[in-house]
Amino acid sequence: MPKKRKNRPHGHYCKVCGEYKANEKFSGKGHAAHICKACSQLSAEEKAERMTLHRLDNMLVGNIRREQKKWLENRLHDDRPEVAETARMVYGACFPYAERNERKQRLVINTLEFEVNTAVSDEFGDEEKVHQAFTANRQTRALTFRDLDSDGPEQSVTLDGGRMAKLLRWAVHTQEIFMWDEDYCSHSPSCGYDPYLVDWDDGDWEDVLFTEVMELWEEETPELEPSEITWRVQISYSSGEQKDILCGEDYLPDRVEELRWRMLEYFLDK
Repeated sequence: MPKKRKNRPHGHYCKVCGEYKANEKFSGKGHAAHICKACSQLSAEEKAERMTLHRLDNMLVGNIRREQKKWLENRLHDDRPEVAETARMVYGACFPYAERNERKQRLVINTLEFEVNTAVSDEFGDEEKVHQAFTANRQTRALTFRDLDSDGPEQSVTLDGGRMAKLLRWAVHTQEIFMWDEDYCSHSPSCGYDPYLVDWDDGDWEDVLFTEVMELWEEETPELEPSEITWRVQISYSSGEQKDILCGEDYLPDRVEELRWRMLEYFLDK
């Protein structure tokens, strides 16, 4: 029994606009070149740009091969604004973690201050309320710990043999600490905005400026009181960049809790 032919769009395909059109929409020469009469009136530059944009759109469907990825990366720096913008959108959709991975290679922590003030699970799985603070310094290789709910002195250890560098590198490359504000702190204006706060029916939504949306989000997001902060990290990078991430969520994310245990284990036997 002969195989059924797959359904195909009727008409002839134009490689410039990416549409299937009736045969009468093509001239004899245009039919052979796969360019419809309307697109044949465009300049060579316009044809090339439209074909590039159409190729970029097609990349959103299916897997991208190595040579296609290289071509896409070159389009990120294209002189044509619409092509470069579309390429960035496509690249972000196809490789959502590419920006994170690129940032990891540039970030080196000099100092890290970390505070936890919430309920956590102990080594037996029981829940306990803790208020603890840690600091890590790459230059001095000193790691300190203090229980803020007790009158005990601050404890300190020196991590030799590259252990401090390894600890701080683990915080960046494995725990992705530089993204914790966006990943875990939904209350923070820097983490995005709530589209439900915008009156989309008030005029054309495309005219709503991002800055206006952010201002509205900030109005609906009050600053946390010190007693409401469940955890906080303050980071100083070798590049001079500073970052202060604080969170008031009710739960402690896994990576945040892993950082606490990783630092605390140096003091459990002291």
